[in-house]
Amino acid sequence: MSTTPRDASEVPTSSQERRHRVVVGRSDFLSVLFRSISGELYKIRRRRMSKVLLVIGILIVLLIFGVVALPPIVASNSSPEFFLPPSCTSLDQFSAGGTSEPCLDHEPTQKDLARAAQVKQETVSSSVAPLHLPDAFITAGDSINFIGVLLLIILAGTIVGGEYGIGTIRLMLMRGPTRTQFFLAKLGAILICITITVLLLMPIGIVTGTLLTLAIPGITVNFSFFTGTWVLHALLYLLEIIFGLFVYTMIVFCLSTLGKAIAAGVAGAIVWWVLEGTLGSVLSLIAPLNKGTLAHILKAIPDYFIGDNISALLMNQQHYLQVANHLSYRTCMLYCSLQSILLSSSA
Repeated sequence: MSTTPRDASEVPTSSQERRHRVVVGRSDFLSVLFRSISGELYKIRRRRMSKVLLVIGILIVLLIFGVVALPPIVASNSSPEFFLPPSCTSLDQFSAGGTSEPCLDHEPTQKDLARAAQVKQETVSSSVAPLHLPDAFITAGDSINFIGVLLLIILAGTIVGGEYGIGTIRLMLMRGPTRTQFFLAKLGAILICITITVLLLMPIGIVTGTLLTLAIPGITVNFSFFTGTWVLHALLYLLEIIFGLFVYTMIVFCLSTLGKAIAAGVAGAIVWWVLEGTLGSVLSLIAPLNKGTLAHILKAIPDYFIGDNISALLMNQQHYLQVANHLSYRTCMLYCSLQSILLSSSA
């Protein structure tokens, strides 16, 4: 093989022809930023890890709804006799003295069976509420808020710290975008990924809960809660979930940039998230044991934690999302009470 360098005249190059073939976009700040965001999203879409994390999130949401569905399914398949008070004889065998718990000192009558059927219906209705709307919206949101933190922390760490790990940060900055555009493109890609994740997992959770509700007989869903006000609070609830996840990914972004490694951002954000929950619980237990100013200080410290503030925002919206369900539940309980009275009187 010849190692003699080729003469430049032997290579036919035409700058005019190359200039016409290359498509050069606009070089203003926003155009470069939007092209950088699309490039980041393309890299995320091509990575296998992003698909694996999404599949894990879907499976965990399905698992959570499956676990929530177990109590109402078991209760609906149980006989009314299972909900009768225990016999007084069995209670006396386990307690030496008297007991304040209600018990049966006779054979179950039709009135007792009707009351047990009412208790069964109340138990099934209360336990199946998290599976259908409007409570299914909150169940799905809590599931996404829990598992989304872990999955998106890992994804954000690879988006930011991966550039330093494989050394492509220099190449990225040499291709035109400034450091500001580079970081804003990362932030925009992370925010879009969070939004897509929430908007994808939320319908999956609601549909799963609805299908599980259909497997339980005697359950009807009242859609009177579906009003414009409820939709507005539902949108605010989704935005608060997105905001909470974005805050934790910003911790990953900062730590990955400072540490110039994936592990620095992922480990630091997870430690931060775990310590907030643990320290908040410890301070809540210690505060009542003290008096005066120290007790007020210990009690007020968790109010400045990120997780507690996000939880307060979510609980505020959950109150408005559950009001209609409480009204329909009370109506159902009143109907069940009237039905049991009619059954007992006819018996």
